[in-house]
Amino acid sequence: MGRVSSLGGMRAVAALDMRRVMRVVAIAVGEPVEWSQAGNALPGAGVAFVSIEEVTEALIALHAPTVVFSPVVARRFDCIDLAMRLSQIGYLGPYRAIAKDLPRPDLIEREVRQAFPNIDFAIVLDD
Repeated sequence: MGRVSSLGGMRAVAALDMRRVMRVVAIAVGEPVEWSQAGNALPGAGVAFVSIEEVTEALIALHAPTVVFSPVVARRFDCIDLAMRLSQIGYLGPYRAIAKDLPRPDLIEREVRQAFPNIDFAIVLDD
């Protein structure tokens, strides 16, 4: 009883323990492979990669990130989807969406800010 019977289960427990030990200062939403394939720089130490489904009030409360990052457009979501989720859970910190090339980032910034005025949103162009 109480015994972990699979390696996957042990990995999940180890990952939880590492989150408690490692100080997370930022949350990056999306898959690391997708970030690098898009040519975006991968955030370094202190960054927890999570899926959009994992972005919850509990996750934000646990890590108290100084910033949330995501691509402007990912395979499964875009920055508007994530801004809506962050707004719904009451996140008030900065949210920065990263893009390699974007001709008019100001148009997307304006749209997100109008729809979700409580979100501190900006697009960062990754040269």
